[in-house]
Amino acid sequence: MEFDNNYINNDLKECYKELGSFISGDRVILSKLNIAVKPEVYQLKERMATIGYHIYSPDWKNELFEISSALGSDQKIAVGMAQGGFMFGIMETVQAMLNDVNAREFDSDFNGLHKWKLYIGNVVALGREVPVDDVNIYWNIIKDEIAKRIGNQDICCIKIYAANGGDGQFTTGECRINNNKIESLSQVIEDMAKTWKNKNFASHKQIFLLKQEKETLRDYPYSDADIYDAVEKSLMLYEKVMNDGKEDLYLQVLTEFLGDTSLAQDIYNFIPEIFAEFAIEGVQFSEKVQINLHGNIRTFYKSQLATYYPILNAAAGVLERNSLKNTKKVFESLLHSSASFDAVNNALNDGSKQENLILTSTLFNVTDDYRLR
Repeated sequence: MEFDNNYINNDLKECYKELGSFISGDRVILSKLNIAVKPEVYQLKERMATIGYHIYSPDWKNELFEISSALGSDQKIAVGMAQGGFMFGIMETVQAMLNDVNAREFDSDFNGLHKWKLYIGNVVALGREVPVDDVNIYWNIIKDEIAKRIGNQDICCIKIYAANGGDGQFTTGECRINNNKIESLSQVIEDMAKTWKNKNFASHKQIFLLKQEKETLRDYPYSDADIYDAVEKSLMLYEKVMNDGKEDLYLQVLTEFLGDTSLAQDIYNFIPEIFAEFAIEGVQFSEKVQINLHGNIRTFYKSQLATYYPILNAAAGVLERNSLKNTKKVFESLLHSSASFDAVNNALNDGSKQENLILTSTLFNVTDDYRLR
């Protein structure tokens, strides 16, 4: 039997019959929830399966995404366990959010108060040596730090993953906000996995969904797809002004082209620093940025901003797809204009070791009509 996307779609359709499921193209529609699920088989081996799941809704600006991996005694068992991990993990949490079941109140502050409903997912565990007696255990550890790192998003998806190979073989930990890895919180999760006393491999995976209340949500005009399109066109525009020797006019031309001075300044400011993150290995980049707003320098986490990580992900996609005529030349030109690139070079010239470098937050100057979003 071939365990491809069609098999997985049919399996999902059967599992979600009570939700009015049917297949449309490459997606499974769950009509009673008004969502669609698009699975993608990433890897299939004799006893392992890795499947990606895109979850869409016309009520959301952006998709939710999850990867589920599993080992089994054969390929069919592995695929079934990966499907089960997806359904027991993120999908049960999505259903709780859409049906407003077991919601908790949660507040954060980003340019004003934001009120949320929190939905805590199941802990998907592999191995029997590290049982979970309290579904709140991970949330209680990270909740205060999460509050500092979320902004004005409609939905925030927080994922944690902890694993211990057993007998001190290895440990790993991850904490992601909207699929972007947060290094400091990942270390907190890894430190927890180091305390386990298991002899064999064990792992925990858990998802938390935050849905912002309408009363505090300030509408943001762009989806991730819109940001991707803007970044791709902006890099094409930069390539043109670069070839014309008019890089000093780039921000002006970009602002006129996009018709949004705030988005234009975000792309103009963030892309060079993002390229530095891509290019410089071993350096610890800050999770924060500073923005000079009307002469008042304020510090924010990158994950709070509506644009930083969407611009980063879009830039990575444009580079991967090689959308430009001379991707390498554009990348190097913008990289060399980065404050981070300059700071690393200066430190190396002064005798510092690259692997020991920890960069502080970059300061960005913006115009008076810039809107923090």
